[in-house]
Amino acid sequence: RVDQLKYDVQHLQTALRNFQHRRYLREQQERQREELLARTFTTNDADTTIPIDETLQFNESLQSAHRGMDELIGSGTSILAGLRDQRVTLKGTHKKILDVANMLG
Repeated sequence: RVDQLKYDVQHLQTALRNFQHRRYLREQQERQREELLARTFTTNDADTTIPIDETLQFNESLQSAHRGMDELIGSGTSILAGLRDQRVTLKGTHKKILDVANMLG
């Protein structure tokens, strides 16, 4: 019997909390609705501006960095091409030196 009463009390307390929560939410929604209906809307101020300058500077900085990376990649490519040419030249020279050494004995 005591356990049944404890269960009933707990069940009723939970139901009361749920009811109070729903009531609080309903009252809050009504307050917000009344605030919106009572508010007077006005036009925007004349000082409405868009921060284009900062965005433009950021875009220019990104483009400058992009150009710099392109130049860096181009420079690396030309260095690699130069190293390949030097390798071919050194291979040819090495072959000629071996040929001369074979001729001389």
